[in-house]
This record gives sequence, structure tokens and C-alpha cells, in this order.
Amino acid sequence: MIREHENVRDYLSSVCSQIRARELHKDIRRELESHLEELVLDKEAEGATREEAVAWAIRQMGDPVTVGRELHRIHKPQMHWGLLLGLIAFLGLGVFAMYSIESSYAAMRSNALDGVGFAIRKMFFIALGLPVLLLFYFMDYRKLKAWSLFMYGVAGVGMVCTTLFGQMVNGARSYIAFGSFAVDWTVISSYLFMAAAAGLLLDWRGQKRNFWLKSMFAFVLVPVMLYIMVPSLPTILFYLVSYGILCSVVTRKWWLALLQTGGTLLLLGGAFLIRYYLSQRVLAFLNPDRDPSGAGYMYIQMREALNSAGWWGHGFGAVNPKMPYVHSELIFTYLVYSFGWGVGIAVAGAAVYFVTRLFHSMGQVRETYGKLLIVAATSLIGAQFGYCIGMSLGLLPITSVVLPFVSYGGTHIIVEMAIIGLVLGIYRRKDMIRPGRTS
Repeated sequence: MIREHENVRDYLSSVCSQIRARELHKDIRRELESHLEELVLDKEAEGATREEAVAWAIRQMGDPVTVGRELHRIHKPQMHWGLLLGLIAFLGLGVFAMYSIESSYAAMRSNALDGVGFAIRKMFFIALGLPVLLLFYFMDYRKLKAWSLFMYGVAGVGMVCTTLFGQMVNGARSYIAFGSFAVDWTVISSYLFMAAAAGLLLDWRGQKRNFWLKSMFAFVLVPVMLYIMVPSLPTILFYLVSYGILCSVVTRKWWLALLQTGGTLLLLGGAFLIRYYLSQRVLAFLNPDRDPSGAGYMYIQMREALNSAGWWGHGFGAVNPKMPYVHSELIFTYLVYSFGWGVGIAVAGAAVYFVTRLFHSMGQVRETYGKLLIVAATSLIGAQFGYCIGMSLGLLPITSVVLPFVSYGGTHIIVEMAIIGLVLGIYRRKDMIRPGRTS
């Protein structure tokens, strides 16, 4: 074979020495070998010897250093700078917001974090998330596809353990302890279920047997039942919306995907509205003045805080004793209250920009599995951005939804940094992987 010829091996090695992406060397060698073999066979058909044909073919291919440098330019790793800068900006905003909230709580003497500052803890979680981000950035994401069923099992078993042994926080048993650390497993499991769906739906679509039955059971009924047992209504909402989008992209049959997820949401919504407590919360959202000292209290306080903000707000460390716990779900309300509507509009605009950058990265990736992973990440993060901002403005019912990257918390920060690292890693390889290849 042509590859056994010493001059061909030397030529291919010289070309590949100029290409830093080693995972491309095998494909590039195979492609160049094919071109060389065609040239050699054509020349031999004209009566040339094998040695003469090989020498001529190599000359036709061009200088190996020049060829290698051009291939490196075409296939070199890419960084999505808009997405990275957006991440840095949101993390920086989160640290700044924590400093301001810490000052506000200190003035009210209501800092309940054992004397450790909010900002310090925020930076600690960011520091923990950085190596996780780098791990997912440099890993070959295609290897995750083989672990799809394992990720599904880990998510499901983890949710069962959380339901049985988890810690109760705000009426939901969503945290599970590992020694002295506790993590919000509902957050982690939603991303694991979505990552598993990206791989398994791709395989099931190719098999074309009982696709809708398997997907309905595995990725709608099972996760929803597990989240009901916690219970975690926001997780159910975001998961079903995100899964519906992912299923639509995989199957290109949006109406069937909508029937799966939208129908489930309608059934669950009707069932939960029957419960008195939830119905009272919905009525409070629709008419806060109906119960101003009860279920409508926070809606009224949010409305007053937003109305008093103006364009410039009340300043750094602004105190609002009627809204003492704003470091998590209502942090966007606090940003507007403290720094004004100008900052609020800027943050909302930055969220839109960030989500559009995620969509942009999806459009640039040609490999199917990588594209689906970005769809899963974009839909989950985008839904949280939209709901948290809408909730903070009084446009949606209040529930336990944090502002990605900005709100206080450890689990969601580390998971979100891991997800962005994965998206950046997929984008990094967009010119290094041929369309359709997943391994």
C-alpha cells in the first residue's frame, strides 16, 4: 500500500507536524494518502515506476510545511470569545452584587452565613467551578455519548436517594449531603437527564422502533415523577420545556414533542391548582392586594421596590428591610432597586445577548451530537434567565428560581460553569470534527 512507502510516511509526518490538533492527524493522514494513491496510480498507468510515481505525486501535493500550516489554519481550535466574555461579566456581576447585599444585610444585622461574607463564598464557588469548566473545555465531548445511559441512571438513582434521604430546604427535599457538603441534586439531575437525552434520542431515532413510546417513558414520565416526589415545580417546568425543545430538534416533529411535554405540563398544572396552597399562590400573583399581609406580601414589596428605584437606584448596599432575603431568587429585583432601571435593562440585555451567543455557537457546530448538547444547555439556561427576570419584575409567579451565574449558591454556579465549559469545548472543535462524526 502507498502508506508503506518511506517517502510517503515522511511527507505525511512533515504535514502533521504543523498541525497542533493531534486528534486530526489520523483523518488528515487518511485523506492525504487517498489523494497520493490516486496520483500514483494515474502516473503508473502512464508507464512510470512506483518510485517515479511517488516522487511525482509528492511534488504535486506541494511543500509539506506549507500544506500543514494551511490545514492547521483551517482546523485550528476556536474560542467563542463572546460567550466567554459574557460568562466573565455575569460572574463579576455576581461577586459585585454579593458585596452589595452583604453590606445591606450587615446594616440590617441579618447576615445569617456564620460571619462568612457572601462575596467570599461566591468567589470560592467560582474558584471550584473553574477547574470543572477547564475539564469540560479540553475533554473530547464525543466520548460522553457512550455514557448517555450511565448519566441517565446516575440522575435517576440520585433523585431516588435525594427523595429518601435528602435535606428539606424551603419545602423541597432537593439537597443531598456528601460528608460536610450538600448539593442540590435536582439542579444536577436536570442537566444529566438532558445530556442523556441528547445521546439516547439520537440513537433511538436511528432505530425507528417505538421512539415516541420509549422517549415518553424515559424522559417525560420518569423524570417528572421523580421531581414530583421532591417536590420541585420549577425543575419540572424548566426540564419539560427544555426537553420539548431538544426532542423537536432531534425529530423535527415539533407538534409531537409539544404533545408529549405540553400535555404533561397542562395535566400537572391542573392537578396542582387543585391544591389549596398553590391555588392561593396563583391568586396572590394575579391579585396581590387580595392578601397583602399573606401570599401577596412579596409581590407588593417587589412592586414598591421597583417603583422606587428610578434610573439610578438607591445606591450600593441599599437597605430594604421589607425584602431581607434577596441574594437568591430576587436578586434581579435587588439590582434594579439598588442600581436603577438602567442597570436592570443592561442586565436583561446581557442575558439576551448571552443566550443568543449560545444559539450562535449551536449554529456554528456541524456535528450532530455536539449541536444537541448545546440545544440542551441553551434551553435550560435560557429558560432560567427568562423566568427569573420575569419573576423579579412581577410578571411571573414567585418560585425557587435563581439568576444563572449571579445568584448566591454553590451547586448551580459549578454546574453552570461546567455547562459553559462544555459548550466552549464543543465550539472549540467545530472545525476539527467532520459533520456526523461522534467518535
